Amino acid sequence: MRNLLLLLMLISAYIGCTHAQQPQNIKTANDYIKPYEGAFRYGSNMGYYPPYNDNQLADIAAQAGVNAMRPGFFEHFAETWGYDIRHDAFNHYDSLGIVENVCFIGYPSPAHRDNTIYCGKDSSALFANMYEPIWDNGENGTPVNEKNYYASFVYRTVKNYGKTVRFWEVWNEPDFATTFKTEMAPGLPGAWWNTNPDPCEYNLHAPVMHYIRLLRISYEVIKTIDPNAYVCVGGIGFSSFLDVLLRQTDNPVDGSVTPQYPLRGGAYFDVLSYHSYPHIDNSVRQWSDKINGFEYFRHSDKAVEGVYKRKGNFETVLLKYGYDGQKFPKKPFMITECNIPAKPVGEFMGSYEAQRNFIMKALVKAQEQNLLQFHIYSLGELTFENQMRNEFDMMGLYKKLEGEKIYNSPVTPTGIAYRTTSKILNGYTYDVDETAKLKLPQTVDGGAFKHPETKEVRYCLWAKTNKDQSEQAEATYTFPFEAKEAGDTMANVGMMRWDYTQIEDVEVIPATNVKLTATPMFFYESTVRERAFSAKEPIGFEEDTKKKEVTITYNTDKEAPITLKIYCVEDKNFIKIYENQPLPKGFHQRKLNTKDLKKGLYIIQLTVDKKPYTKKMFLGETEK
Repeated sequence: MRNLLLLLMLISAYIGCTHAQQPQNIKTANDYIKPYEGAFRYGSNMGYYPPYNDNQLADIAAQAGVNAMRPGFFEHFAETWGYDIRHDAFNHYDSLGIVENVCFIGYPSPAHRDNTIYCGKDSSALFANMYEPIWDNGENGTPVNEKNYYASFVYRTVKNYGKTVRFWEVWNEPDFATTFKTEMAPGLPGAWWNTNPDPCEYNLHAPVMHYIRLLRISYEVIKTIDPNAYVCVGGIGFSSFLDVLLRQTDNPVDGSVTPQYPLRGGAYFDVLSYHSYPHIDNSVRQWSDKINGFEYFRHSDKAVEGVYKRKGNFETVLLKYGYDGQKFPKKPFMITECNIPAKPVGEFMGSYEAQRNFIMKALVKAQEQNLLQFHIYSLGELTFENQMRNEFDMMGLYKKLEGEKIYNSPVTPTGIAYRTTSKILNGYTYDVDETAKLKLPQTVDGGAFKHPETKEVRYCLWAKTNKDQSEQAEATYTFPFEAKEAGDTMANVGMMRWDYTQIEDVEVIPATNVKLTATPMFFYESTVRERAFSAKEPIGFEEDTKKKEVTITYNTDKEAPITLKIYCVEDKNFIKIYENQPLPKGFHQRKLNTKDLKKGLYIIQLTVDKKPYTKKMFLGETEK
């Protein structure tokens, strides 16, 4: 009788434990992944750059075209400073239009770290007590079991910041490894494709099933609090590691399926987040038996190709395990770290020109590949150019931030290009049909982007690079546009260069035989008519009262310094647009927001190489 009573008590305890780990009404990622309805986001990693605080970093990020951030939030930080310490910063992101953010989480406090040594002298980097029940009966005021330190941390973090975070990334680079077994072919002894990583081989220093457990806890807790949030596998780099996660469960014994551990790792994350640094991952070099050495392809197009070849490798693994949209839902992708250096180190490629071109092309291809977000590494360079120590020092949107006067560090060429790409393409969607209409030749790459509401189409094109250590390439391209009005024999396009956001100048050129270089340029079909190219009148304007903007058109008959001002007759003051700005010969357009301008008479003043021209302009009313 006593034995029977003991057996009943054990069964009751097991049922209670099992129920506690299986919250009601939660589908896994094997059942359903909520379709993402947001726009593509231009992101950046945060970093730590004293004396800047988080709000000030967000300010300069927004100025560089960033509209999503990737901060981290760690238990060791929260236990020291409090879980509400970053409310102001996260709310400030939202006020700047920096939304749909990614937050990577983990990193226990010393009191909650698993001190078990699974390898050598290093203890696990993960949390203790992860195999405690995730849920309890509401003791201590929360539905999670406080003895499960990681579950408690995730619960408190998501409760505090769930309104400003859409994507929760579980750890950062969990597969960061010190072994070539990550890249070894399947079947070879020790390859991760067929052998679990030894804890000594990667930074978690723990059995890989423990990381799957981390995913499971994250998924159950996050989805219980916010079903609209997305759980991301944490910024991985190796498709062999993805295979490891998809082929086993969080069973700490051997990763096998049991009633207590019923699902493999793919059930516990929605989005595959990955990192790519093509200058160091063999994307731009290939072994040649002919020369008994590496052949190099260190240029921006090959580097971009490597970024999305890596995505293709991940997709192959996902398909292998049934994540094909039929057996299991397809998993969307995002990149949360990516760049190449602005200066070469050893054999690694690097220049501001290559970095600038690479980032612009990578952003275009990210949208072509249906990625949700692209986060550049990093917001600021880590040192001055003459003090560079390694290739990661010079990957910023801004020059050195740490130790510098706040808001005083100049934007890098890459930062200018990032801001330009974001400004021109933000809110537009890559359009397969419009791209197909372009019939791009083999020497040209890029794509077409359409605004979902206005249906306006914008284009980004460039000449493909193909020489090692060179960003020199040329091609000519003719847009498939026709003249819009009788009497015209050609169509025109507005062209915006990589540094458009510096002066916001649009060059109006014929749509035929457009000269392209390795640096991406942006285009749209222009309404400026052919006859304007021979007009004697050098200045024109067109007001759009609905958009509250005026487009000023001006013609320069030579490449020369341009000064463009608008004089308000009523207020007797000037609005300066350009001051001795060098511009190429031809027609140009400059849009000006009229929201804060008074109605009435203005004088447009154009000076080309010291020769002045003027034209009257009436805003908001007709000339009397």
